[in-house]
Amino acid sequence: MKLDSAFRPLEVIDALEALVLCIIGKAKAVENYGQKICSPNHSFDLPAVIVLNRYVKFRFTGGTANRRNILWRDQHQCQYCAKRFSEPELTLDHILPKSRGGDNSWENLVIACKKCNQKKGAKTTKEAGMYPIKIPRAPKFSVLKNLNHTQVSHLWKDYLWEFK
Repeated sequence: MKLDSAFRPLEVIDALEALVLCIIGKAKAVENYGQKICSPNHSFDLPAVIVLNRYVKFRFTGGTANRRNILWRDQHQCQYCAKRFSEPELTLDHILPKSRGGDNSWENLVIACKKCNQKKGAKTTKEAGMYPIKIPRAPKFSVLKNLNHTQVSHLWKDYLWEFK
């Protein structure tokens, strides 16, 4: 886990990358895994959490509104019938159809199963009488977006807002 100088989480990085940042003086380790990496002349603790020596401007963005990110935000759940599906069974639906000026934004895109998306067609939600179960919004930024809870080290939890 990489933190900026204000101890805010920036990203999950490989332990060897963290070690290199510590060796070249760009960061310092605040938590270690308890394992060592040895070279012929030195032995290094493998860092679990590092703090950069500099402040990094914090990003509040949840990324771009693309298929993968919308699937993550909506948790593979059709926003019309509330059923969960595998990725190939889901489509992107525009709340305001593209043919009527709808854009590819967080607030205009939801995940829908193929059946619901065909039923809604090029109609607005009001015309189709189909409303999303959650109001689509841009998600909050998370360094853990692509990890599940089993991949989160217990050494990171004191530094993550999601675990408070």
